[in-house]
Amino acid sequence: MVLEAKADFRRKEPRIEATNCVVDKVIRLPGPTFDLFSRNLMWEWDFIRDNPIDRVVDQEGRYHCLLVVGEGRRDGILVNPEGGSRAWYTALLPHAESILGIERYPALAAHNQRLADIVDFISAKIGLRYVIDLQELEADSGIDLMTNGIVLGTVLDMLRNRPEIADFELDKNELTVYYNTESVGKSAKDLSDPSVTRLDMYAYGYGNDAMIPLGKERALELFGQGHSIYCLMQDGTLCAANQRESVTAFNGIFGVKDPAWNAKEQTASFEVFILSREQHETGSISGEWLALPTNADTLRGLFERIGIKRPGEGAFTITAVRVPDECLRDHVTKFDSLDELNMLASYMKTAEEQHDLGKFQAILTSGIVDFGRGTTALINLLDSENLDGFELIDANDAESLARYYHSENDEKPDGVSFEEYGNQCIKSEGGAFTEQGYIKFKYKDISAEYIGVVPDEYRITDKALQDLRQKILERRTEEKPSVLGQIRASRNAPPTPKKPQNSQKRKGGQEL
Repeated sequence: MVLEAKADFRRKEPRIEATNCVVDKVIRLPGPTFDLFSRNLMWEWDFIRDNPIDRVVDQEGRYHCLLVVGEGRRDGILVNPEGGSRAWYTALLPHAESILGIERYPALAAHNQRLADIVDFISAKIGLRYVIDLQELEADSGIDLMTNGIVLGTVLDMLRNRPEIADFELDKNELTVYYNTESVGKSAKDLSDPSVTRLDMYAYGYGNDAMIPLGKERALELFGQGHSIYCLMQDGTLCAANQRESVTAFNGIFGVKDPAWNAKEQTASFEVFILSREQHETGSISGEWLALPTNADTLRGLFERIGIKRPGEGAFTITAVRVPDECLRDHVTKFDSLDELNMLASYMKTAEEQHDLGKFQAILTSGIVDFGRGTTALINLLDSENLDGFELIDANDAESLARYYHSENDEKPDGVSFEEYGNQCIKSEGGAFTEQGYIKFKYKDISAEYIGVVPDEYRITDKALQDLRQKILERRTEEKPSVLGQIRASRNAPPTPKKPQNSQKRKGGQEL
C-alpha cells in the first residue's frame, strides 16, 4: 500500500472539474462534533452562522469558503454557506491538517522534503549493499545528521518504511544499507537489451547515460509492461514514445530511464565520444569518451586504444557530445571540429577559474543580447573583455535588486517602494533575472576577435595524428630487420638440406 486516503469517487464522469477556492477561516471542532457535522451537513450550525464569509466569489472567479477540521481527524471539509448557517456547498479536503501545517510552517515542509530526498536517494540505489559516508551526505543535503540524533533517527525510521530496504547498520560516520533481493531484481540489468550496448548508443549519437539503450523488439516488450519508452535521436535529443505506433514507426535506438541514474552524482564535464571509422567499417565499434580540454599526447593515446591504424584524414569521427550545462546544447554539436571544441572547453575552464562561469551561463539563458550561435559565438562571448561588459548581481527579484543598489550607493527615490524602484531599474537597464542572479549590461558591444581559425595552443588533432603516424612507422621499423641484418642472418643460418635423389628411373629416363 502506497497511500490511504478518503476521496469522492464518481462513476463514468467524462472529466474532473475543480473549482479554485480561497479559505478565509479555519474552524476547529471537537472530534465527535466534527463527525456529527460531516453526517448532517444540512443542519443549521451555529459555528457557520457565527463565521460569515464576506463574499462568495471574487473577481478572479475563486470561491471563498470555510475549512472545518476536527481534533484527531486528518481530513477537512470545505464549506460555502452562501450567507446562511447550512453547508450548502461542500467538498472533502483529504489530509487537511497536513496541508495546514505546510501553509503555516513552510520551513518545516522544506525540511521534510530534504529528508524525503535523502531516503529516496538511498532507496534508489541498485545492488545488495551500499555504504554511505554520513559526513558527505550531510554536506550535500544541508541536513544535520552527525550531531542531531532526532533527525538521523527520523531518516532511519523512514528507511525502515521503504520496501526496498532489508536492513542497515550504523557505525560512527558510515551507514551500510542492505537491499531486498526483490528490489535488486528490478535493476538496470533487467531492463537492458543484450542486442544494444552503450557503445552502440554512443556511436549512434546519443551520449546521456540516464538512458538504457534498447532495440525495437525490447522497446515494444517494455512498452507493453508499462515502462516509459523514448526515441533517442542522433543529435543527442529524445522524444517520448507515447503510443505503440510511435515505437514501431521509429527506426533508431530506443531508451528507458536507468533506475540507478542520479544526476547529482554525475560530474559536470565537457566530453566527446570519438569513434574509429576504420574499426567501425569492419563491423566492430571501437571508441572512447575524451574529456576536454586536453592535449595532443592524451588524444594520441586514445587513438591508439581505439585501434586507429591509418592515422590520416577521416580516421575518426565524433558521434556524441556531453556538455556541462544544458544551455550549451543549442550551440555545441558533434559536427564541430575537435580543435574548436577543445578551445571552447579551455575558455570555459578559464572562466570558471576567474569566477566568470556563472556570468557566462546567465548571459546564455537571459536572452538580453543576441551574440550569435555555435561554438564560434560562444568562444567570442567567453573572451574576458566581452564578459567584462556584463555585471552579475546576487538578486532574484525586483525588491532584492533595489535593496542591493540602495546598499551600494544609497539610491532610491522618496515615496517609491523598493519593488517599484527595482522594476524601474530593470526596465532602464534591460537586465533579466536568471538562476545565477540578475544580469545586466555595462556596455553592449561584443567584439568578434575569433573568426574560426583555432590558435596553435588549442590545435591537438593534427599533432596527435602525426605522433601516432610516427609511432607506427617506428614500430614497423623495429619489427622489420634492415637489409644488412637480413644478409647477416642468411650467412649465419644453417645450410638447407638438399632433397634426396631417387635412383629409380622410369622408361624414357625420367626419375621415379
